[in-house]
Amino acid sequence: MPVQRFLGSAWATVHGPSDPRRLWLSVLEAKFAGLAVSPGPRATDWTALHAAAADLPVRVAAVRAGNPLAEVSPTAGFCSAKDSERRAARLAIELAVATAHRLRCPVVVFDPGVVPVTGEVEAEDLGDPNVGWTRERVDALQARRKVGRNAALDRACREVFALVRSFPDIEFCLTASRSLRALADPATLRDLTEDLGSLRLGYWHDAGLCARRSQVGLEDQGEWLEAFANRCRGMTLGDGSPDGLYLPPGAGGVDYGLLATYVPRLGPALPAVVELDVGIAPAELPGVRSCLDKYGL
Repeated sequence: MPVQRFLGSAWATVHGPSDPRRLWLSVLEAKFAGLAVSPGPRATDWTALHAAAADLPVRVAAVRAGNPLAEVSPTAGFCSAKDSERRAARLAIELAVATAHRLRCPVVVFDPGVVPVTGEVEAEDLGDPNVGWTRERVDALQARRKVGRNAALDRACREVFALVRSFPDIEFCLTASRSLRALADPATLRDLTEDLGSLRLGYWHDAGLCARRSQVGLEDQGEWLEAFANRCRGMTLGDGSPDGLYLPPGAGGVDYGLLATYVPRLGPALPAVVELDVGIAPAELPGVRSCLDKYGL
């Protein structure tokens, strides 16, 4: 089997049972191999969740440092010029590491922040359906981002280096951000990984975010996959469209046929995480599975 399917905990803990064991059983009944864990709308006792899984065939695919459903990431200040903002981002990642240790999961996923720009930012969230992203509007924000990009990249390199050296038992995976000021784009992540080439550093493909970036006129979805296929440790499969992010697969612009061509056919199964907005009803899950089955995902 080329992929192993997991369910995002932000959705699962809202729609599933509050009892940890019953939650795991509901995940299995929905035909998922386990959870991908992140902060979410409902507080969760991860230690109790781990204990409840002791005799069940489930596992945690990865721990994400921020709630992917939230507009603002707690790691937004990762490459900030302000020490306090970088410390706050580092704390969010360290909390994810602590959760990963409790869950015996060696993979932590985070986005490396947003590039500081001068002046007020009216809008930047790709998941906001109330923002009409015209080509001119996108280009104007990208031009402001370009001014601070290189300095932000230098700071991010130092922060990533320190993280990897501080937690050698964790594999950190970089991913895309909801923000149009995001440091992470294919060119910047390529520069970062080349600069830190001696470190074990992975990539986590967020299909919905990459689709939204393509929809507003930025890089094609395949550019991310082509650049980081050899570092890809997993995929998030919530869809994306002008109506929002983390829609059911098939409801947006993600090219699932393209995704399937980048799944390794040999070696361990690649984690594929179904991340859904909490407004998506449980009744949508059979359709989600059907869509992904069609593409071998």
